[in-house]
Amino acid sequence: MNAVSDEGQLSLLLQGIDIPPCPAILMDIDRELRKETVDQREIARLVARDVGLSGQLMQLANSPALSGGRQFTSVIQALNVLGTQQVLNLVIGQLLKVAMEEGQSVSLERFWDSSAQTARVSAEIARRLRCMRPDVAYTFGLFHDCGIPLIMKRFPQAKSVLALANGEEFHNFSAVEEAHLGTSHAIVGYFLAKRWNLPDFVAEAILHHHDYVVFEDKLCSEPVRNAIAVCVLAEHVIRLQHGGLADMEWVKAAPGAASQLGISLVEVDDLIEDLLDWLH
Repeated sequence: MNAVSDEGQLSLLLQGIDIPPCPAILMDIDRELRKETVDQREIARLVARDVGLSGQLMQLANSPALSGGRQFTSVIQALNVLGTQQVLNLVIGQLLKVAMEEGQSVSLERFWDSSAQTARVSAEIARRLRCMRPDVAYTFGLFHDCGIPLIMKRFPQAKSVLALANGEEFHNFSAVEEAHLGTSHAIVGYFLAKRWNLPDFVAEAILHHHDYVVFEDKLCSEPVRNAIAVCVLAEHVIRLQHGGLADMEWVKAAPGAASQLGISLVEVDDLIEDLLDWLH
């Protein structure tokens, strides 16, 4: 399905799900980033204006995974060292977390931890294979499942439907969701990404991230296909790290994803072993 031409049709599948509005601070940052000359001091000022957000940002920036042993003492310092895009990813992640957890009856801590780990492994895969920019892979890894909290909030049975889709050997994950819920987290996530002004290719990749036929039909752009391939491999690695056995999504995606990444399935297995060692 073409994300642009069929957007009206897709919107009918939202099933009354309320997409959180883009926060004002994010719109202000986006306006600054669109300028010909970006002023990092202005971005730092915008972030620092929200005490809670800036505190969470500094906590994340000083985590071992990002800081590399350095100790950041200000938002501008984090911007200078981590880069604008990495800091923006962290900001959007925190804003999403706040927006998603409002009115939520279940804990989403495991979901956020999983998203952060997928983002980290995706960035490492992109770095090793040089198939896309690591920060772009991180962005998609962080946001690809952003529709899940919204469908869980809307449908009491969503958790069991997701489990059913996750164990489906043949049918498309999103198709299982649509059969039971009338929508899918991919569709909901697509509209959230569009409303929050995430890059168009990120929104499109969110929409198609369970449609592994894209590796064959080439209807999506190469950046979209690369993002999907990297992310599904990252999720498989994480599942293996946590002792998971049957991974139906990887079974369905593996041949196409490997081909998209330009490596054989044997080379994929070697890469997986290296990544598991890296994670340990």
